[in-house]
Amino acid sequence: MKRALVFSGGGSRGSYEIGVWQALEEAGLRFHMCFGTSIGAINAALFLQGDRALAARLWDEIAARGLLRGGGAEGAQVERMFSRKREILPFLLEHARQMRLDITPLEALLREHLREGRVRAAGMGFGLVAMKFPTLAMATRTLETIPEGRLVDWVLASSACFPIFPTREIDGERYVDGGYCDNLPIDMALRAGAEEVLAVELHPAPTHPEYVKMPFLTTVLPRRELGAFLDFDEALVRRNRARGYCDAMKQLGRFDGLFYTFSRVNDLRAATLGRRFMREIAAFDAEAVRRAMVGADRMVAPLMGTLEAGLREEKLSFKQALLRALELAAALMGCPEDAVYEAGALAARLREALLNENAPAPQSAGDAEALARMGERRALSGLARALCERGRLDAEWVAPLCSVPTATAAALGLACAAEL
Repeated sequence: MKRALVFSGGGSRGSYEIGVWQALEEAGLRFHMCFGTSIGAINAALFLQGDRALAARLWDEIAARGLLRGGGAEGAQVERMFSRKREILPFLLEHARQMRLDITPLEALLREHLREGRVRAAGMGFGLVAMKFPTLAMATRTLETIPEGRLVDWVLASSACFPIFPTREIDGERYVDGGYCDNLPIDMALRAGAEEVLAVELHPAPTHPEYVKMPFLTTVLPRRELGAFLDFDEALVRRNRARGYCDAMKQLGRFDGLFYTFSRVNDLRAATLGRRFMREIAAFDAEAVRRAMVGADRMVAPLMGTLEAGLREEKLSFKQALLRALELAAALMGCPEDAVYEAGALAARLREALLNENAPAPQSAGDAEALARMGERRALSGLARALCERGRLDAEWVAPLCSVPTATAAALGLACAAEL
């Protein structure tokens, strides 16, 4: 079965794709072809060359030397045009005199390190997308249609995000960034005969929503934005590479977690504890709704709403719900997302830290109301202590605790996750 890897364009966010590549390599996945647009075309060519360590070094060098740093406003403008096809030509013509970046250093770096012979000898299909200027016609190229010695020219044509970068002239024709046509060339992979496609997105929202539910497509995409289009800050480049690795490992079932990343958690154990946790959530939310029905304000499942906020999953499994509660607790405690945690150890550590804070555990509805006024972070500490001492939250506390749903869900989750 022919499997294709497709890389998205996205400027500095492209270091995320190098992290995904590392995960795919560790998982032993093999691909028959690779396609990309813009920065994705550069990464696709490096993928065929087969040297991930070199690709990572090139990204580090681009960041360290500031080869592609530019204004955030201009980068954002260009990226907005990627989804506004009717406005592209007026935009390009209006801003044609605003080019600011010299890509000569990037070109020199690619000509030094991108070995066309190795790319062609890889025995894999390759393709990229550029756009003719000013006709706006899509220009797709494969290894078979790129003349010998011109690979770097076409990779640079695909990534020429005019008007920030200059157009690329090849054989008398001018070309600009392929993102104006198709920023994630899944179509190109399918036309080349791919039966399975693994696509790497550089935004939380899919480029091609029409393909999202297709059984042939697996997508790795971030849950949070990866930074500005031309922000090649060294720390950001490294962070995005780490996020790409973690997100891909989760997609491949090697890690667990939603916004955070956990080493694999025992499915049966997590599901059992998650089921217990969800019973607590359901009881709290049911009481909250019941109490709201006799009052002036309408209440809809406050804890479940908190667990699901910002997620793209239609429905959480028991395991996912438990881990999401652990993530909420970690976020309130200031734990960074960009690390790999052992879920049980993290839960125990957080619980110990919260109990050591000696926050007052509520004993009455009035105490719960006073605790809620202290905010989510302080409420988490008090509720963790209450659950440790009493093993439950009283029904009379539900109304005041509805104002701190994150702390409440996190505390209930921690009480269960400590047994992981």
